[in-house]
Amino acid sequence: MAKGKTLHLGVDQTICSLRWLPLVLTPILAFLGDLSRQEIDLILLLGLTFGGLAYNSVATLMIYLGFFPDVAAWVLMILDVVFSVGFLLATDFALFPLLTLGLFAVLEATLRLEVTVGMAVAVIVAFAAGLGTALTTGTSSAGALLGALLPAAVGVAALLLAAGSVNALVDRISKAVAHARDEELGDLRRINERAMAIYEMASALSATLDYERAINAILDISLMGLEELGAPEQKPVGMLLLYGGEGMYVATARHLKREDEDRTITGQGAIVAKAIAADKATIVRKLFRDQELNQFESLRGCQSAIFVPLRVGFDVYGAVLIASPVADAFTEEHTELVSAVCSQAVMALQNAQLYQELRDERDKIIDQYEEARSQLARDLHDGPTQSISAIAMRLNYVKALLHRDPMRVRKELDELEALARRTTREIRTMLFTLRPQILETQGLVAAVEQYTDRLQEDADFEIHLELMELGDALDINTQAVAFSIIQEAMTNVKKHSQCQNVWIRLALKDNLFVTQIQDDGIGFDLEDTLDTYDQRGSLGLLNLYDRAQLVEGKTEIVTALGKGTTITTIVPLTR
Repeated sequence: MAKGKTLHLGVDQTICSLRWLPLVLTPILAFLGDLSRQEIDLILLLGLTFGGLAYNSVATLMIYLGFFPDVAAWVLMILDVVFSVGFLLATDFALFPLLTLGLFAVLEATLRLEVTVGMAVAVIVAFAAGLGTALTTGTSSAGALLGALLPAAVGVAALLLAAGSVNALVDRISKAVAHARDEELGDLRRINERAMAIYEMASALSATLDYERAINAILDISLMGLEELGAPEQKPVGMLLLYGGEGMYVATARHLKREDEDRTITGQGAIVAKAIAADKATIVRKLFRDQELNQFESLRGCQSAIFVPLRVGFDVYGAVLIASPVADAFTEEHTELVSAVCSQAVMALQNAQLYQELRDERDKIIDQYEEARSQLARDLHDGPTQSISAIAMRLNYVKALLHRDPMRVRKELDELEALARRTTREIRTMLFTLRPQILETQGLVAAVEQYTDRLQEDADFEIHLELMELGDALDINTQAVAFSIIQEAMTNVKKHSQCQNVWIRLALKDNLFVTQIQDDGIGFDLEDTLDTYDQRGSLGLLNLYDRAQLVEGKTEIVTALGKGTTITTIVPLTR
């Protein structure tokens, strides 16, 4: 049964290359040995030499052309046997051609077929050599024949030993090749599994809107990719630092000591500030020399690191730091990989952050909607509902007076009419504040004027308007937000301020739109009120802050006990 077929072409090429040696050296050594010896058959020697050179040239050409079928190997094997015996006879039984050309025949048979076939070829070579010797010398006695076969016996012993050695070597090589192939396949399988894991993580990273998942995937993909590129066996420390508060905090980490997880840095240290300013992945060395990073106990033994800023446009979210205790552990290839991961990840991080902000904004809108519903319910209960209940009670009283005191009925009806008119105004004012149509048709100034006119009818304080003509400076969203802030502020004034005067101001200044509501009431403790908002049933002040943020504005409240309250909202017109 044939074996080692993948090695055939290489074996044939090697044997053809080595065959030139005995074909050239055999006649040279025969002449140099003794030029006067008549036993050397010159014609046979030259014929064998040129014939061997010819068939080896043909074999070499066939191998070069890539056309070398099994039958050609069989032919060469038979020719090697014939030529080895012929050279043996032509050179007066010299062992050199027998041990070389015969060896090639044995090698072909052993490598292409089985060791037993190679040994059989070795016996055939020896038998043919002995038979040729006996026929050439004409010996008939057993002793003489045995003496003539002695060189052939030595040759066959050498060839058999060579066949066994070659077979053992081929088995060892085959096992080594199989083992290496299995290891290579295992490595390829592991690499493929890791590559698939990296691909799946990268796909998940590009699609995720989960903020926590995005920042964790950045480190996981980076560390796995470094492992594929042959990073040092010692586990590197990985950290993702994000800006928050007054510095940078550890958002997520790998192989970081527990005591380092809550540490923060300013981000102004030599390494961090320089790497972020460079706006590209940087290899840094000797982290222990940096006073800022040296705060992390996990980094004190690190000799080299990759530092990659997380930037989108002009916005810097933070940085990725991967550090190793091995000096010069990272190459440019490692840096490019981590940089590529971070470039992809920062977009996912931005999307996740925007999505989280949208969810937070949605929650705020829902809270504001629920607060508006609760406020409307309270206003209806405290205002028109109470007034309508009072009207119903007074109607019953009037009915009773019709029989007991008819003269007082007219007076009661007049008061009842006034109460009904006041209730109607309250309801209209509430409806107006819910959706002031004039705001969309005539603008914010007209809406504020109409709103305050309605409010002034029942207010026990004086409303002063200082309104600048706004023209087309404000979009409808900014006008709606400004009107809602005025409405919220005036609701608080009516309920809590106990003031005599209120000033409402609208102005444009330096590309800013300013809304201000000021009263001369009793004021309040702002910090205490904000601190106890979780115990209150109203979110009025928080609404003032949140609504301004809807148009990228800012609300400031200045107040103190006994000194009134001023609420100022500033919205940039060039946002």
